[in-house]
Amino acid sequence: MSQLSDMHMMVNYMRGVYKVLEEDWQKAAKAIGLTQAEQHILWIVSLEEDITISKIAYYGLWDVSTVMQVIKRLKDKGYVRLEKKNDDRRISYVYLTDEGMVKHKESTSFNCQIYGFLQKWMEDESKKEFYRDLIQLHKDLNKHFHGEEFVEWVEDTGKRLHKAR
Repeated sequence: MSQLSDMHMMVNYMRGVYKVLEEDWQKAAKAIGLTQAEQHILWIVSLEEDITISKIAYYGLWDVSTVMQVIKRLKDKGYVRLEKKNDDRRISYVYLTDEGMVKHKESTSFNCQIYGFLQKWMEDESKKEFYRDLIQLHKDLNKHFHGEEFVEWVEDTGKRLHKAR
């Protein structure tokens, strides 16, 4: 195969998988009256004690202006509040309100077809090592394109979610 055909297949297969993930995420968010971005921000904020708009943008892989728009909608819905600290009044921190915590809790039931498929696929013991390698590949890709801090945040929050269950 040529590099062009390899790239064509890689791009389209990855896009196809992401499309299923994105559609599941959109359905889950819509079912509780949110957009996918609103739900993602609620999750990011729920995982942090103090988080700025720029950190939400970094962890959510958005522009700051996009986050500002979504935060405004979430604030209007009563799910988040913004606060400034006395030591630096220029920076706004985002917190979940009580209603936001309830909405976040509603979003914890999430049907992810990709994850379900992988769980069934790994019933064949011989595929578990490949799955670990696949996770490592995704981690390495994200470290390369989004940085060490992003990967550390994903790992840390994943561990905290595991302990909370």
